[in-house]
Amino acid sequence: MSTPAAPAQAPGFAHTQIGALTVTTVYDGALPIYAADMHDESPERITELLADGFLPPEGDPQTAVNTFLFRSAGRTVLVDAGAGTSLGPGSGHLLGNLRAAGVTPEQVDDVLITHLHPDHVFGLVTADGSPAFPSATVHVSEPDAGYWLDDAVAASAEGVQAQIHSWAGTALAPYRAEGRLSTFAYGEQPVAGVTAVDLHGHTPGHSGFLAGDEVLFWGDTMHCHAVQLRAPHVTMDIDSDRPGARDARLRLLADIRSRPWAVGAAHLPFPGLGRILFRGGEARWVPAPYRPLGTV
Repeated sequence: MSTPAAPAQAPGFAHTQIGALTVTTVYDGALPIYAADMHDESPERITELLADGFLPPEGDPQTAVNTFLFRSAGRTVLVDAGAGTSLGPGSGHLLGNLRAAGVTPEQVDDVLITHLHPDHVFGLVTADGSPAFPSATVHVSEPDAGYWLDDAVAASAEGVQAQIHSWAGTALAPYRAEGRLSTFAYGEQPVAGVTAVDLHGHTPGHSGFLAGDEVLFWGDTMHCHAVQLRAPHVTMDIDSDRPGARDARLRLLADIRSRPWAVGAAHLPFPGLGRILFRGGEARWVPAPYRPLGTV
């Protein structure tokens, strides 16, 4: 009897209907989120929270990188663009999974960028620096573009911060050259029907995107939900402004308590769509169930 071949994982996309909105999560891959990079809580408590989430004490080695595709006002909209070639072979799979979902890069009209860290923006370009989305307009908040594309700020940056400036500039370069980079202010609609939400702190212009009044795509509001849902005061080493990132997270959780929003989260387990349940003084993640489209 022959030995069956090892199974391959299914293509990384999933369709989810939330109210009138159908969202396709497109998986870009995974990155490690380390406990050592978490701050403002004791290591013992962080280890305990990770264990409660069935994660090892060092953190989550396979933290999802999710992007989200939907239609708004007749346009095909993508939230974030994945890591491209910036962070190694574990990520950068957006384009293949997008095609598996039945959408070509040429069909994307708008790319909404929550912030200019590489796992959200470097997938805008191919390995040779060409635009991965040849027909799309890329939308970035004014504060994030102003900070990460500022030559003087970049010249004074060191280490990983300098690299982030470089990646951001490279990712946006062809769109800037072709007049397809647009900036927005909080409260505006970079795409009709989608409102930009102020979540600054993680980066100077970190943004959420509220599609209708149904789904809030919250970018990096949380990196490790096993820790930060139950202890939302925990901040990350990569936060540009740790108190600001914490305050944005707490403010947003308070908003979600009283609003009907579902959440699309870049780094919660694929497909990263669900709702927040508040009970016993803590927040819990309730993933959206897999079910046929068109059902309630």
